[in-house]
Amino acid sequence: WDYSQESGDKSITGGFVYRGSALPGLAGKYIYADFVSMRMWALDSADLDHPVNSQLLQVNFGISSFGVDAENELYICGFDGKIHRLEEI
Repeated sequence: WDYSQESGDKSITGGFVYRGSALPGLAGKYIYADFVSMRMWALDSADLDHPVNSQLLQVNFGISSFGVDAENELYICGFDGKIHRLEEI
């Protein structure tokens, strides 16, 4: 996946393909973020000729990393000193 930095995104934080069960709408999508713009996306590449990239949210802290637990639920390592669990709003 490639995009222009004209959108204000400067430092991509690689993520994970979501394999948990709490957020079925994200199943199989690659979740990633930008540290500088503090935005997070879901990239659906099921159709490789026409991938769909959707912004999930914008937070008020830099996202420095991601992790998963034993159930494959996604966690966000924030530059606010906290670990946040990705949950449905």
